[in-house]
Amino acid sequence: MLKQLNISFMLATKTIAGIIFLNLLIFQKINAQSTITLYTDSILTTVSENYNYGVFYVPKTAYAQNQFINNENQLNAIRLNIIESVLNNASNLNEALNLLDSVSGLLQTISSKTGNLIFIFEKMPYWLSSSSDNSPAQTPGWYVFNTKPPANYTDWNTMVYSIVDRIVNVYGISNASFEIWNEPDLGSWTGTKTEYFTLFKQTFLSIKNVNQAIPIGGPATNYWGNNINYSASYGHLDFNAANSSLIANLIDSAYNWGITLDFISWHNFNLAYQVHENAQEFILNKYASLNLNPPKLIISEWNAPSAIRDFDIHKSFAVKNINAINNLQISNNVIAAWQDFDYNPTNEFQNDYGLLTYQSIKKPFYYCVKFLKEIKGNHIKSSANTPIDNIASYNNDTLRLIVNNYSPPPFIEALNHTLLKGKYNLNQLDSAGYINISLNGYSYLDSIYKGEISITNNSGLNSAINNSIPIYQYYNSIKNSTQIITISVAGNNQNFTSIFYEIDSTKNNSRFMYDSLLNLGYTSSDAVNYINTNFNLKSDTGVFQNGVFSKILNPNAVMMLKIHIPGLTGEQKTLNTTNTIRIYPNPTQDYLFIVSDSVLISEYRVLNIIGEEILKQKANSKQIKIDCSNLPKGIYTVQFPGLFYNRKFIVE
Repeated sequence: MLKQLNISFMLATKTIAGIIFLNLLIFQKINAQSTITLYTDSILTTVSENYNYGVFYVPKTAYAQNQFINNENQLNAIRLNIIESVLNNASNLNEALNLLDSVSGLLQTISSKTGNLIFIFEKMPYWLSSSSDNSPAQTPGWYVFNTKPPANYTDWNTMVYSIVDRIVNVYGISNASFEIWNEPDLGSWTGTKTEYFTLFKQTFLSIKNVNQAIPIGGPATNYWGNNINYSASYGHLDFNAANSSLIANLIDSAYNWGITLDFISWHNFNLAYQVHENAQEFILNKYASLNLNPPKLIISEWNAPSAIRDFDIHKSFAVKNINAINNLQISNNVIAAWQDFDYNPTNEFQNDYGLLTYQSIKKPFYYCVKFLKEIKGNHIKSSANTPIDNIASYNNDTLRLIVNNYSPPPFIEALNHTLLKGKYNLNQLDSAGYINISLNGYSYLDSIYKGEISITNNSGLNSAINNSIPIYQYYNSIKNSTQIITISVAGNNQNFTSIFYEIDSTKNNSRFMYDSLLNLGYTSSDAVNYINTNFNLKSDTGVFQNGVFSKILNPNAVMMLKIHIPGLTGEQKTLNTTNTIRIYPNPTQDYLFIVSDSVLISEYRVLNIIGEEILKQKANSKQIKIDCSNLPKGIYTVQFPGLFYNRKFIVE
């Protein structure tokens, strides 16, 4: 599985090297201070299931498999490559089915751990391929014959039907969904685009022949804006540019075929949590342009770029990324992967994909996404005087708060802001002379972010660059120094205690322990055995004095607090917690669609940015369409009286 090194990270390799080195130090300098305020009397929405992360489960060892089977539950989604495995370890359909039968009990167990078990049809087996070329393909572990269409669709369709029927009807796995192919934009498909769509349609129809209710989707591209043999420019893609993507082509093809996709999926391996909003915006607008309701959106693989995996920023980025996904209408997110793919006898931490190392050390990355599973019940309102991440929830008389001192390279974060919030791409920056992609030249733009060069706001691009300068300044102020984090509970001046867990470059950090043991003369194998036997997260006690608690955090430290406040239950306002309301597209230019997953919306109100009511309407429906074409551009709030629920949206 070859992953594309993200363009944004390639821009600042030297900067990252310095950050990584500095993150290994004990920071003494304190520049920044952040204050987080919790409002216990203001409950917001129900906590999303996306905090229960998903996993691409490809165990390489029995120990890692046992860790998963015995310890992991209630995952957002689990993605499996078992179909590829049985097809490519067999020489005919009967052998493939026998191999599948041999793991049927394991599949049933895994199915019980999630609401969405994703199976992939990928990697054409030799005995079905139209090609006999066994030379290596671009995708590691694949051969050219794996990347071609089948020799005939009678055999292919029989295989698809037989395997799906086995999984759904024989094994009784009712939560199975099926993804067609994997990263066709990254060399795993070398047939023509026409042949790709033929494969997709034939596979789709064969699965639906088993049961029309089975969810099917794709195209699982490595980057949402890519197409086969085409990579999109890094940054924001407008509708026209994104309409050249394989996702757009697939939506159009399904529309022309008269079939309904159950989900759209893609992957992301960039240090840019902001990119998901652009993907969602396009897909929702694309479906709106066809007067269709959108399907589920799934990020079926994601991780950090290889250059930062297993370093201190990795865990912090993971928390940032999952939180960003939770603010969107994305149904599932799947971390790639459960376990590192490659074994290195002398270096257990080698920038691989896993939540666990090859020999099953649980990485800081693993524990930090585990923190997110502790966010339960309902979100409560919180605010901060800086961009520091904070996620607060209330459940069973306990407040839970995650504080993430995310400290990316300032240039990268400012660049992502310019591109993805300002809605530009690298090619546009290059054309305007701010960067030189061919010469890897970014010093001019870097000088603007630093404030060494000034530009006027005489264009949209210039404004986007200038609007990113405060982003650069904030992250530059915290990159080499600790922060004082002050947490206060609004309206509460009591004294009470909390339990907190902190993971930084040394505390509760399995990689730091591994490196320390090597420095003490341990072999890699002995260090692994010691950590797997002795390492556990250690907690501390924090005392809130008069409702206030302060803590010093290093860059990229992640902290989770559990706070029990006597009498908190009586302070809460009522909220309907059984309903999720989605709105799309957001931003919008014409229509805003509102969908309630369970209860009827009896009425809704639209307020402008200063709180004036501009629309009030009875509804008595789960689906609402609001005409926004005559509204001035700006920020609006839609309220749902009786549900104690509101959402902001933007009219462009």
